[in-house]
Amino acid sequence: MQLKDLHSFRVAAERGNLHHAADALGVTQPALSKSIQRLETALGVRLFERTARGVALTAIGQALYARNLGLEQLVDDMRTEVQDMKLGQSGKLRIGTVPAIVESVMTPVFAAFLGAGKDVRFETQVQLSGVLLQQLEAGALDFAIAAVNREVPPALTCTVLGEQESYVVARNGHPFHRRAFTLHDMAAQPWVLPPSSITLRAWVESMFRDAGIDRPTAFLQSDASPAVFAPLVRSTNLLTVMTSDSLGSSMGTGLAALPSPAPVWALEIGLFWRRNAYFSLLMKQFRDQVVEVFDARNLQLNRRRARPSRG
Repeated sequence: MQLKDLHSFRVAAERGNLHHAADALGVTQPALSKSIQRLETALGVRLFERTARGVALTAIGQALYARNLGLEQLVDDMRTEVQDMKLGQSGKLRIGTVPAIVESVMTPVFAAFLGAGKDVRFETQVQLSGVLLQQLEAGALDFAIAAVNREVPPALTCTVLGEQESYVVARNGHPFHRRAFTLHDMAAQPWVLPPSSITLRAWVESMFRDAGIDRPTAFLQSDASPAVFAPLVRSTNLLTVMTSDSLGSSMGTGLAALPSPAPVWALEIGLFWRRNAYFSLLMKQFRDQVVEVFDARNLQLNRRRARPSRG
């Protein structure tokens, strides 16, 4: 049994089509078929069955696929460890982050590594928390910076970096910035909101539900961060929800948090990694740098909150 055959098997299983899998692997379809046949011969079982659209895993194939994911991750960890021993502080990290902290945290972290002149490369995924944790568990990421829910998945561990506040936001010239308003008034406004499965949306809906008010209409729903649509909110009377980081960044220009009765929500942000992953020297350096930058970010936010009380 060869590792390259196991890799070819995984790609074919994920594509469900040998032609597409061969293209992804950069080999011919006959070469891919031979690789799978070698694996089936070595195991004495059939791993795939033909379908109208391509191929599908047999029951044994499904079991091997699940095992193979862990094996490929183990091989990747071994390669990383060997590279650590050979080169010390070089290598590549795959980082996932929620959109709100790209400017306030990730940009200075990457700049610090670049300024240190280390032979380091980064691949970055910018997604919402749920997607990032799924990718991390699947081995597609080395770290994920995401919201900390009540229960951390068993396969992951994390260090809590700090809190991130979220606000109901409108353009500076919105009528709600000039006069008193109620929750009923807010519910009557059109909103830009994430899907119902996202914490920010759940917070908004619970605010109205707890007050016995029908939830507001989502004029625009998107699985992207609401901050992506800041230009639209800036030019209309739409309401949305934004984090303190997004509001304090260039995306928040021309926008402001609404006063009471609009609430302020707080969510913990954590740095996640796989519990059984090899923790390389580079990973330790990255973790320490993220903690340092996040601490500086927390201090800056605390100073910003304290300014109005001095006047």
